[in-house]
Amino acid sequence: MKNYLLMAVVQKGEGAKIMKAMRDAGATGGTICYARGTASNSILSLLGIGDSLKEVIYSLLSEDIAENVVTALKNTKSKKSIAFLMDANCEENDSMSNEWEMIEIIVEKGYSEDVMATARKAGAKGGTVINAHGTASEEDAKFFGISIVPEKEILLIVARRDVSDKVVSAVKDLDCLKKKGMGILFTLPVKNFIQLG
Repeated sequence: MKNYLLMAVVQKGEGAKIMKAMRDAGATGGTICYARGTASNSILSLLGIGDSLKEVIYSLLSEDIAENVVTALKNTKSKKSIAFLMDANCEENDSMSNEWEMIEIIVEKGYSEDVMATARKAGAKGGTVINAHGTASEEDAKFFGISIVPEKEILLIVARRDVSDKVVSAVKDLDCLKKKGMGILFTLPVKNFIQLG
């Protein structure tokens, strides 16, 4: 049986409502992370009011309930929200037929704005930034015997396949990302893309 990873990006405070709709449709649970949307208007961005607080929901769904959950999400009333399914089995055989891709870019804290600006120039409409941190390793700096783990930002962009290819090409050529260890980029095929509300 196939499994799918459902991701939903919703306005802050709506995660519990969306998760309830998913549970009512058969989902067993999920995880909600806090994030921020990227400003699409340069004037709003300059004023510092363009970014909006978001919640990102991750839920693993079995094939038999995935369509019920998708239908339930289509019927929810949630403004400026999206949801999409990705194949959690990592099968490549039908990934080329997918119209949408999720681009995930993990960078050192402070670089997501530069990456998003480049992605926009390449055709991306917007993205969501999740604050994160790296995991401790032997190479991490130590302060009084405690590893100092670098802060990270995860930028999620969902785009049509043709736009995704342009975004990936543009982002990988950014000078700020050419230094070793500054970031990683990968794409995953999206099975269903839903604009909520």
